Amino acid sequence: MIQRDVIYGNIELEGIYEEIVKSKDFSRLKDIVQTALNSIQYPELERETRYEHSIGVYHLMCRTLNNLERKLSTYGLNIAKEEKELAKLAALLHDIGHGVNSHLLEEITGVSHEQRGIDIIQDSSTEIHQIIKNHYGEDFVKKLAGFMDCIYGNGEVEESIELEDKNTVPLKGLLAALISHNIDLDRIDYLIRESTYTGMGTLTNYKELINSFECVLAGNQMILGIPEEKKHLLEANILERTRNYSQIYYCDADFTGNYTFTQLLAELRKHPEEVPESVPEAVRKFLTQEKANFTSQEYMRLTTTPVEQAIKQIAQTTQNEKIRYLCHYKEIAKNDFQVLYNGRSERYIRKLLGRVIPNFPKDSHCIFSQERTIKPYKKNKFGSINIITKAGIQKFEDLPNSVSLKPIKKSVIAINPELLRLELGISTQEFQSRYADILKDIIANQSKPVQEFELKYIITKPGIYTEDIIKLATQKYPIVDEATYHFSDDYYDDPRDFSFLEQGKALRIRHGHTQYCGEQSRSYKNKRITYKTYEEEGDTTYTNRAKQEEIGSSMQLKDYTEFLSSISAPDELKNTLNVNGYRKLITVEVNGQLIDISFCVASYQNCIYEMPGVARTIEIRPRDNQIIGRTLLLQVKRELELAFPGLKDSITNANIYEIGMVDTYDKYKKGYIVSEDAVEFEKENPTAAQKLATIVEELKRRRHMTYVTQTPPVEELKGQKVVRVPEGEEI
Repeated sequence: MIQRDVIYGNIELEGIYEEIVKSKDFSRLKDIVQTALNSIQYPELERETRYEHSIGVYHLMCRTLNNLERKLSTYGLNIAKEEKELAKLAALLHDIGHGVNSHLLEEITGVSHEQRGIDIIQDSSTEIHQIIKNHYGEDFVKKLAGFMDCIYGNGEVEESIELEDKNTVPLKGLLAALISHNIDLDRIDYLIRESTYTGMGTLTNYKELINSFECVLAGNQMILGIPEEKKHLLEANILERTRNYSQIYYCDADFTGNYTFTQLLAELRKHPEEVPESVPEAVRKFLTQEKANFTSQEYMRLTTTPVEQAIKQIAQTTQNEKIRYLCHYKEIAKNDFQVLYNGRSERYIRKLLGRVIPNFPKDSHCIFSQERTIKPYKKNKFGSINIITKAGIQKFEDLPNSVSLKPIKKSVIAINPELLRLELGISTQEFQSRYADILKDIIANQSKPVQEFELKYIITKPGIYTEDIIKLATQKYPIVDEATYHFSDDYYDDPRDFSFLEQGKALRIRHGHTQYCGEQSRSYKNKRITYKTYEEEGDTTYTNRAKQEEIGSSMQLKDYTEFLSSISAPDELKNTLNVNGYRKLITVEVNGQLIDISFCVASYQNCIYEMPGVARTIEIRPRDNQIIGRTLLLQVKRELELAFPGLKDSITNANIYEIGMVDTYDKYKKGYIVSEDAVEFEKENPTAAQKLATIVEELKRRRHMTYVTQTPPVEELKGQKVVRVPEGEEI
């Protein structure tokens, strides 16, 4: 029998191997997609099955055995025929225990595919058992099951390294490692197979890697080793493993697909009467019973086609709207779940939803979060990968490597509005009218990057007016949106050392109101605590900050203790600056991208020194912090600075906390404002006062606050009256 393979070309199978592959027990693997629900995101993977993968691993085992035997023959040694047969059969049958949706099925039934495979081999009613028994006898079947248990289970390979008849050397432990280890043939095959199907391109040179394998005597055992000069072949395989797990196996659709499928099963198990009588008994058992016990024959019926046919039938017959919806779990996973990328916690999103939807179910399944760990390299029962160096045999992980071996976390948080509607039990029309817009707003807000990248000007030059800038912007670019915003901010810092101010951080509690299309919007965000950290780019032109936020219902710091703990805030925090402001925002379209331009006037009060001030700013950023849109800031910047040359000298990357603290402190020191509170604070806290003076001087330089530096001391004004800009000035 010739099996045509997309990786290896023609694979020849004969004798027992041909019989097994042609058996119905093995042929069922044609109806099991190799990567299960990864195919939602990568449709080309629908063509890849456990059948071809299993034959591929068998092919690699044959090549490896030939290579090892050739090398051993130079020493006059051989591999025992029985051990070669055990290794090849174990390779061919290593996935015989898989069923529909593969690894998800293991979680659902509570039994691993490895154990299912051993059960199928041992079950005398299966074709595979009978074929192996007919060729090698019942004792060999037991040996094969025991060998596979040693590979995957708790069994140990017990062998004494002594030459046997025909100079054969025991290699069971080494051969077992070829099937389940860091560098096993199973992983080599599925990595290059998925890399090929998805078009990502394979990084593993499997021919050279297999040819590099050496049998080495270490202690009283034979181990598999790789020469140090071939170590790069192993590193390439590990890099490919990390990439494929990150991009393919743990793709977003796999998270959402697995979650939706388990939700479907949960509903069917609550309502087993929704499964028609005509559905095959094994499939019915799987769909309606949690952790059901299956015979080998029943289990082998759980392949893709009968399960999908049953689900399709349920979708056509059920009266349960939620079950009917979940029956389309693949489409739901791909189209209906919105993945949120900015690192918010599930708890936070639930809190948001509870605020905007009065009867939001606390145990709602419309939102979920999951985290998985990608382990580029992990030791198992067969130990480390052995590297043959000039100094001796060393563990791979103990040597310098060009790839990282550290685990990587891959997490997903996703929300499905339609599932929420079904949980609320309301019509689509009612849901659209009551919740759709606010839900869309929350999803959009929680999906944007946490980085805020903006171009900021502080307007201090005479002759530059907001109205003129707005007029220019609207002449150059079409306006697609606009809104206004009123806010009141309380900023906090540690008054002992002003650590937030020094490090470019800002912690505030905001009470704000957005007016959009004549109505107040985003009321769920009226009160919230925000923490921003400055990301140094070595340039004062652009502001780049990371933002963390927590909604609340209070302006009191004590009501945000959990959030403060999450950012490791200092124990002693005090209100250091109050800001009241008004912002007009227009959104313009620049070369197909949306750019927000904010015009803001803010009055502030230094709470430590009891000094006021006012700042007018222009902030320009891509809508929703879209990273690609940053490039268009260059165009907007050029247009504004050509029209208003004075703007160029007004660029700053300071935040309002830094602006307010530096401005008020500097004016106090220059004699613009006489404050007994400031004098008293400096007298009682000389260390903190000196620290603040140092921070202010550094910020003026680092944040390009030239307008502060250029403000002369009050005695240099020659009798001119200093006029304070009234609070509440509007644009």
